[in-house]
Amino acid sequence: MADGERILEVDLGNTRGKWRLLDGAAARARGSLATADLRRGELPADWAQLRPQRVRAANVAGADAAVALERGIREQFGLGVAFARVEQHCAGVTCAYRDVARLGVDRWLAVLAAYQRDPRAALIVDCGSAVTLDLVDNAGQHLGGYILPGLNLMRRALYQDTDAVRVAAAWEPGMALAPGRDTAAAVNRGLPLMVLGALERAREMLAVEAGAAPSLWITGGDGAFIASLCDLPHRLAPELVMDGLALSNP
Repeated sequence: MADGERILEVDLGNTRGKWRLLDGAAARARGSLATADLRRGELPADWAQLRPQRVRAANVAGADAAVALERGIREQFGLGVAFARVEQHCAGVTCAYRDVARLGVDRWLAVLAAYQRDPRAALIVDCGSAVTLDLVDNAGQHLGGYILPGLNLMRRALYQDTDAVRVAAAWEPGMALAPGRDTAAAVNRGLPLMVLGALERAREMLAVEAGAAPSLWITGGDGAFIASLCDLPHRLAPELVMDGLALSNP
C-alpha cells in the first residue's frame, strides 16, 4: 500500500488511552498510555519516531487531559489536535440525545464506526472503566443506551463498601461462569455475568425494535475478556472508537 497522510489518532479514556499512527489506510504503529502520565506531561516514548502530519483525538478524560494532550502534541510535533465532537447527524447516524454534548464522544464514535461498517441495527458495547451499551436501528437512528460500572469499578465498590466481600480480581478469557463455591469465585463470576446479562437483555429489546437480530459489537479495554464469554454472534473491534474518528474528523 502506498504511503499516505500520516495521522496520529488518540482515544483517551479516564484511566488509559490508546493510540495509533495511520499511514494512508494502514496502521503503522500503535500503543497505549496512562491518562495520569499524560496529565503529568509524560508522552509515550514511541511518539518521538512518529512524525505525524495531523492529530485527531477522542477525549472523555476531562478538560485537563485535553489541555495536557494539546500541549504535548504542540511541543513535540508543532501540531494542533482536532478533537471529535458529538453532532446531531454524522455519517448516516442521528443522535438520540436532545443535548448532544451530554453523550460521551467515545460512545458516539463507536456507533458511527459500527454503522458505517454494517449499516443495520446494532448494539455497541464498550467495556472500559464504565460499560456502555448503545443501540442504533436499521435507519441509523441512535436509540440511546445504558451505562453500567465497569468490572473493576464494581469490584472496588464491593471491596470498599462491604466487610466480607473483599476479593482480588481473577478474570481469565473463557473462564467458567458456574455459580461460585467461595466468595472470590462468586464475585469474579458474578460481575461479568452482570455485564453479559445487560448485553443480552439490550440485544433482545433491540431485536424487537428492529424486527431481526441486530449486529453486536464489543470494544474497550475489557472487551476481549467479555467477548470470550459471550455466546451470541458478535464482532470484537478493539479500535472501534478510533475507527470513528475518520468519520467525525475526516
